[in-house]
Amino acid sequence: MKLIVSHMNLDFDGLASLVAAHKLDPKAVVALPPSLGERVKQFLHLYTRSFEWFTYKQIDWNNVRAITYVDCSTDERAGIASFLSPNEIERSYIDHHQTEATGANITLLLQPIIQNGIKITPVEATLFGLGLYSDTNRLTNETVTIADLEAAAFLHVNGMNLKVIHEFLQAHVGEHPLFETLFNAVDIQTIAEKRIVFSTCIADQYIGDIAAVVEEIHSLYAPDATIVLCQLHHHTYMIARATSADVPIQIVAQQLGGNGHDYAASAICRNEPLAKAYATVHRMLTTCIQVKIPIRSIMHWPVLAFSATSTAAEVFRSSKDSSYKGFPVVNDNNQVIGMLTAAKLKKAIDLNGGIELVSSIMSKKVHTLKATDSIEQGKKMMVENVIGRIPICKNDGTLEGIITRSSIISNQFNHSAHYSASELTRYFGVKPFAFLQKIGELADERNVQVYIVGGIVRDLILNRPSKDIDIVVKGDAISFATTLATHFGGEVQQHNHFLTATWIFQNVSIDFVTARKEHYRKPGALPDVQPARINDDLARRDFAINAIAISLNASRFGDILDPFQGRQQIQTKTISILHPLSFIEDPTRLFRALRFAKRLDFQLSNETKEQAKSMGNALQTISKQRVYHELELSQRESQLPWLFHALSEYPVWETLIGAEMSEYAYTHIQQLFRANVSESIFLAIAAIAYQRHSLTALHAFALTKLSKKLLADIQLIEQHQDETSLDDLHGYLYSVKRDALLFFTTLPNKENELLLRYRKAREQLTPLVTGRDLIALGFKPSPHFSTWLLAIEKRQLRGEIKTKTDALAWISNKINKHER
Repeated sequence: MKLIVSHMNLDFDGLASLVAAHKLDPKAVVALPPSLGERVKQFLHLYTRSFEWFTYKQIDWNNVRAITYVDCSTDERAGIASFLSPNEIERSYIDHHQTEATGANITLLLQPIIQNGIKITPVEATLFGLGLYSDTNRLTNETVTIADLEAAAFLHVNGMNLKVIHEFLQAHVGEHPLFETLFNAVDIQTIAEKRIVFSTCIADQYIGDIAAVVEEIHSLYAPDATIVLCQLHHHTYMIARATSADVPIQIVAQQLGGNGHDYAASAICRNEPLAKAYATVHRMLTTCIQVKIPIRSIMHWPVLAFSATSTAAEVFRSSKDSSYKGFPVVNDNNQVIGMLTAAKLKKAIDLNGGIELVSSIMSKKVHTLKATDSIEQGKKMMVENVIGRIPICKNDGTLEGIITRSSIISNQFNHSAHYSASELTRYFGVKPFAFLQKIGELADERNVQVYIVGGIVRDLILNRPSKDIDIVVKGDAISFATTLATHFGGEVQQHNHFLTATWIFQNVSIDFVTARKEHYRKPGALPDVQPARINDDLARRDFAINAIAISLNASRFGDILDPFQGRQQIQTKTISILHPLSFIEDPTRLFRALRFAKRLDFQLSNETKEQAKSMGNALQTISKQRVYHELELSQRESQLPWLFHALSEYPVWETLIGAEMSEYAYTHIQQLFRANVSESIFLAIAAIAYQRHSLTALHAFALTKLSKKLLADIQLIEQHQDETSLDDLHGYLYSVKRDALLFFTTLPNKENELLLRYRKAREQLTPLVTGRDLIALGFKPSPHFSTWLLAIEKRQLRGEIKTKTDALAWISNKINKHER
């Protein structure tokens, strides 16, 4: 017999390790020690039928030939010394105390379970989670390793019930040393119609499990949110709980450098005493609390609606296969004029076969909401008016969607992140959706994980059209794209250096990217890449709204992976970077952040703004070509000169050209764009530099032959703009580009009448004579040609020469014959 044992006073990590070891060696026997922790007893009492074990007294120790020790390594610790027979016993040990390789022992056993693809049940996942969370203080101990975090992710995917874990690990709150202090300090306030509980304290030493106290206070007062602030030494710690996402505690936490989700969040107000931290949090909450999760996020569409002139029988036939219990009634303009319940419809059918018109049996009192109204408003309207469905209408009353009682309930209690087949079909269309399904089925056959990621997921959530489909492959993206081409046809373009491939099929291009992580050797440099997990791939992205993935694998089709709460950011119209060094690694992310903000009508989070303002000289590390590229992308979206002005909030122009942008320069840029100048980006930068007398900095931005010419022209005009006559000006400026003249004549609040006249005269100036004409007159080509032609143009400007005949006569009369 082979035995698996653990230590006396068995805790959850020991129990979890016993069960996990049995998963790896099913022929072995699990033996429970005689002494168990109190909560372990409670767990085994509830889940006694889920596991198989024996007590020490039930074991025939004479037949034991091998023992595996888990979470311990001695007979005494396991409590088996008195039971052992004199037989020779083979011993093996799985004990993280010896290796210190993981924070919890269960992690050591989960690694081979994961590697060998061994299936676990949700109950087993929950027990393993209890072992992991209890032995690492909920993954907050310094001993926690990446392996522990990977184990937690695996358990979460396999059904770990965090609610059960919370119940078994929760401390006896009433005995907590801070409970009475915080309970007595409760201050209930109303902010934007939301009931908020505040409580504060100052501690002179670290006291664990304060979150349990916060949850208890939150449960006792049942407010919309509970905010607890505790000062410890130089920092103040914030722990927050919320009942609904209408109080966005996660956003407040993120702005303070912390994180969380809709219902629980925490952060540290570093180097802030309690009073200052309280004022900061209160101000943030007051600002953010107006943000609501819109009804559009849960509404159903298209809607089955009927005309008031239809008969009840007609409606009954059309709706008999529908699961809805009520339907909007609309007029010819699709405006809602009533509601018809299934109960009234059935009654009309039972009474006389349904010959009545809908107008006679519908309810004319209709409660409607707009798509931008909050879910909380929908819930309140349903409760107050005892109704089960609410039409969602545009401002003109046009039907746009509908929410039902089940929509509200699902939003409150079903937090599984998943897109249904109908939702994805509605967005992609029937044929593209079917094709994505085929990709997922092939991925399962090849044991490859595939996800659609990035902008297309963001646009799906926003219900915006999107053309680009990007698919991340956990594995070899090039190989998978090639496999798809083999099965379905098409052509594959490989990009081996970047671990990517483009599959072109039926005039559609799909980019496949190997899930990877990136390393920036220095700020502003292009990253080194290497294969990694999907979470690592999402973590390398620029913003939370672009770090969302949807699984295409048939086994998990539609599952959403959103580790950075990107959906919450989208709902609150917020753009946030993923980590504090994001702008240091790639300063061009600021340009992209502002581009997305303009395109989507979003705002940068306060934390993101502060990080952008403190990126220092990182902008100097990127090439001017990359700066131009980002500006050109914004120009394609007609965002310039808006972007130039938006960038002035950050030290961009001061870092790049040594000059801040003033409102004067912004007006100048607007004028240049209205004039539709060539090299508009270069001239816009020049406008900032010129206003601050920093033209020398522009040489680095003159990347094209034309921009170099314009810079030289601007400097030339600056030298001679005070000339007193048109022909004198032309003598110096005859070769300058029109756009260089526009640069000066669009300067706000700076009238130069002569320069303006010169520009307009230049625009109307048509050369009357060319070098060929001079050769035809018998002149030999010489450097004098340009001098003579310029002299003619000067006389044209003065009105002395008006025709080609006049010009040729002037040459014949004024040029000495010996020059022929």
